[in-house]
Amino acid sequence: MQQSRHYLFVKTLMYRMKMDDLDTPAIEQEFYRLEAGLSGEQKLKRLLSDYHFKSASHIFYNFECINSKGFTHQMDALLITPHFVVVMEVKQISGTLFYKPALHEFSRVQENVSENFPNPFDQAYRHQLFLEHQFKAWQISIPVHHIVVLANHRATLDHSLTNFPIMHMSGIPRFIEKLYRQHPNPRANITFLQNHLEQLYEQLPPRRTIERHRLRNGVLCKACDYVNEMHYRQGYFICPVCGGKSKEALYETFLQYRILVGPRITNKEFREFFNIPCIHIASKLLAKAGLEKHGGNKGTYYLIPEKFE
Repeated sequence: MQQSRHYLFVKTLMYRMKMDDLDTPAIEQEFYRLEAGLSGEQKLKRLLSDYHFKSASHIFYNFECINSKGFTHQMDALLITPHFVVVMEVKQISGTLFYKPALHEFSRVQENVSENFPNPFDQAYRHQLFLEHQFKAWQISIPVHHIVVLANHRATLDHSLTNFPIMHMSGIPRFIEKLYRQHPNPRANITFLQNHLEQLYEQLPPRRTIERHRLRNGVLCKACDYVNEMHYRQGYFICPVCGGKSKEALYETFLQYRILVGPRITNKEFREFFNIPCIHIASKLLAKAGLEKHGGNKGTYYLIPEKFE
């Protein structure tokens, strides 16, 4: 499943943030929320993988794009068939859920505490309107629906949500069956539709940034959950706590730098971030990584790829 750049940024930042930074607890909480959301999307993917569609179909998970006015869209799941299209907004919420439609207020009560949430109906409907506008521009006439999907079976729906497009995930197959009965005739060429949506897709940048001085330096030990710093000895990064040694830690740390700081890195920046004071060892490791080299003399920098082979 495609992970958003924002998710990767927050996940990496959680391990790299200095432990005494005042924002560290907030970063951890944001990561746990994102992780819960991703878990919900994975549950939906498993459910739909087991469903037998009555026509050709394709599902985009975490579909991201930018509209013609420069505003972003992020859809948890986008189901396309020749008969209809469905925007699915997945929510991993517990407690009892309430809705005041006249006020567009969506809330939950859990352990006698009431809390408001962004209205998921408005979020999903905004995506629906965008797709309808986009399909019209592509001269495609096909019904577009939206549904809010609850991935947490412990959530309880108050009667105020009756007749609104929200249901527990287990009801999605019946919902799709109903749409097939509602739209029995094909309306669009699914290959044409899929190709256009793939061209529209664009990964969105992280919604956060971080100042370089707030990040921990050093190659961190994955086996120790990135708590302890490893030291470079005889071709390996070795953890002084668990005794683990790794060559892959070099490449993982490059990717962490790319996610949090950027794809360009100089020898000096490498030595600081990897906590390797020796310029000769740094040059050796940069060469070993096989990074693209640009510039010359003091202007030399290296490009970190999105992934290492």
